[in-house]
Amino acid sequence: MNIIPRVATINDISGFGRVSLTEAIPVISAMGIEVCPLPTAVLSTHTYKFENYSFCDMTEEMPKIIEHWDRLNLKFDAIYSGYLGSKKQIDIVCDFIKRFGNTALIVVDPVLGDNALYEGEELYSENMLDIAEEMKYLVHHADVITPNLTEACLLLDEEYISHPLSDEELCKILKRLSDLGVDKIAITSVMTGENEMSVGIYDKSENKYYKIDCGYVNRPFHGTGDIFASALTGALLKGYSFIDAANLAVGFIREAIALTLKYPHMKIENGVIFEPLLSHYFAKTTYEKFYTEIGEKL
Repeated sequence: MNIIPRVATINDISGFGRVSLTEAIPVISAMGIEVCPLPTAVLSTHTYKFENYSFCDMTEEMPKIIEHWDRLNLKFDAIYSGYLGSKKQIDIVCDFIKRFGNTALIVVDPVLGDNALYEGEELYSENMLDIAEEMKYLVHHADVITPNLTEACLLLDEEYISHPLSDEELCKILKRLSDLGVDKIAITSVMTGENEMSVGIYDKSENKYYKIDCGYVNRPFHGTGDIFASALTGALLKGYSFIDAANLAVGFIREAIALTLKYPHMKIENGVIFEPLLSHYFAKTTYEKFYTEIGEKL
């Protein structure tokens, strides 16, 4: 381990909109962990609802950054990947894990899309299906994955599930994802009731299922998946169990959403307000328990 835990965070940089690295860097840093960003793209904004944004593909620069880190003999306690825009970038990350990840925690957020994919007639684009197929190979290298329900369906070659999931259905999906070679899975953005949003958790090594109550507000909150994966990664590096790390991450998002709702005129694409919470939330020694164990029911 490094004196200060160090995580290589592989994601895009969107200059405005609270997403990806602009969330991962402050959240993980606030937990007392050094963040080394490896950008996959640099954009003026994220792509949700914004038009005419600038986009710089970093595919050719990524191996140069990795080679320099190797010459510096850097060691990482965790490798955490998010948005990867092509099969070539996925191959680069797989090679990076093989080179630097022997003793590191590997967290993969398989960013493929969200429920907006299903608003039109086309469920999946051909490019998205190609990336999803390659993403399965990256997932196989992971200790932890954090797909949303859309991404879970893509990884399992399933049509999107639009109805609220029962505990039995949720557990079945989690178990099938673990068969891809992953020990710990968290599925975010799961409707488990008419007005119930949850995160489904499966720890294969303990064969335990959990459901974490996220609360429910009838509107989207952009960037919460990145915050969840970032806080989860940080908590795991700080020694939390998987369920406690996920619970901590959900608690932070709940507070961020509550704060954001105090400003109803803020646009959805601006993301959730989380910055004022960083100075105190992760310093807490206790937190509210939002989860229930559901495995014993099955």
